[in-house]
Amino acid sequence: MKHIIISLLSFSMLIVSCSSKKPNGNENSSAANDTSVYFSNQMVKTSDDINISTDFYSMKKSLDEVQPLIILIHQFNSNKEQWGKELIESLLKSGMKVITYDIRSHGKSAQAKVEFNKLLSDPEQTPKDLIAVMQWAKAGKGIDSARIGIAGTSIGGSLALYGAIYLNAKAIVCISVGKPTFEGLTGLSDKLMSRPIKRISNVLMICGINDGTYNKESREIFNNFVMEPRDYKEFESDKHGKDLIKDYPGINDLIINWFKTKL
Repeated sequence: MKHIIISLLSFSMLIVSCSSKKPNGNENSSAANDTSVYFSNQMVKTSDDINISTDFYSMKKSLDEVQPLIILIHQFNSNKEQWGKELIESLLKSGMKVITYDIRSHGKSAQAKVEFNKLLSDPEQTPKDLIAVMQWAKAGKGIDSARIGIAGTSIGGSLALYGAIYLNAKAIVCISVGKPTFEGLTGLSDKLMSRPIKRISNVLMICGINDGTYNKESREIFNNFVMEPRDYKEFESDKHGKDLIKDYPGINDLIINWFKTKL
C-alpha cells in the first residue's frame, strides 16, 4: 500500500484518500465544496479467475452522485500508470468518474495462462478483463450504467471498440488501433461486410499519419464498422499510442471533450 500512496502524491493540490473498497465505499461524507479525490484500489476477478488490478477515482463530494464512468485502457507492454494525472483530474472535474486497470500479464494484474503475445489476438483473454471491470463498476453506487465511455491506446483501443460492440459502451476514443488485434478480439473483419453486422457510433479515432500501417488500418476500421456521429483525427507523427499523446498533449482535450459531448 505504501507504494500506491506515494504514487498518488503526484496529484498536486489534491488530497487523495486510499481505500480497498468498491466505488460505493462509505468514506464519501465530504462537504459540498470538497475538491479532494476519492481513490480505491481493487483486485477484480475475471470469469477465468484472473485477478485484475483496478484504480477507481471520483471527486469525494460526488462519490454517491450518479455520473458517467470513463474506463481508460493502456496499450501492450504498458500499464495503467500511463494515464497522466492531468487527464484523470480533468475528467473528474468534468463530472465523471474514472477507472484505470492493468490488463492481464501487465502491471499488478495476474499473469495470463497463455503465451504473452496471444493476448493481442485471443478473444478469450483480455476482453474478459474489460467485462469483469465493467460488471464490478456497475455493481457500485454512483455509476450511470447507460453512460460508460472507454478510451484506449493500441490494444486498449481495440478493447474500447469491443466494449462498444458487445458491452454497450456509449462513447469511445481509440488511439493507434491495429487491424489484426481489432479483428482478433472482436471477431469482425472485412470478410463479414456483406453480412448484417452491428456498426457502432460515438467513436473518435486518433492516429499518427506515419505510424507504420496503423493509420491505414484505423481508417479501414473507421470506414467499415463506425457510423455517425464519429470523427477521425490525424497527426503528423510516427509516434504510437501513449507516445503520440505525449508529443501532442492536446489529445487529452479531444478525449475530454468527446466524452463531455457524447455521454
